[in-house]
Amino acid sequence: MENRKIAEEIIRQLQLFSLSGVYGVLLGIWYEFFRILRKTFVHKNRIVHLEDIIFCLTAAIGLFILFQVYNQGMIRFYCLFGVEGGVLLYFFVLSRWVGKFLSYLVGFFCRIIKIARGIFGFPGKVIVKNTGKTLKNMRKTIKIIRNHK
Repeated sequence: MENRKIAEEIIRQLQLFSLSGVYGVLLGIWYEFFRILRKTFVHKNRIVHLEDIIFCLTAAIGLFILFQVYNQGMIRFYCLFGVEGGVLLYFFVLSRWVGKFLSYLVGFFCRIIKIARGIFGFPGKVIVKNTGKTLKNMRKTIKIIRNHK
């Protein structure tokens, strides 16, 4: 009976270690997303700092939830090693392919947004241009009327 409890505990710890590794890979993908955004769009330092804060907060919240749900809030070093192992696995093995895929996705969505902006922006440009001309004509008319008084 005692051996069975010990075996179940070891299996549970191995599962938590594996889950921590998967979380590390997910953190790598999440950070890669921010790297692709920085490569695609020019950022000012403040925006880069904001992105770093967002990454750190979401990573910490995710790790907190992982520890709360699977380990009653207790921090174990093997979990931290699992996260680190997952991150290293991602950056040394998976980073190249996932980075290319994320670059493609970001580029694809940028093209869709450009097309949508062109389609929906054209009527707006026409309205603004015509409204501007109408306002200029109204201003001229008002000046003429004021000068004749």
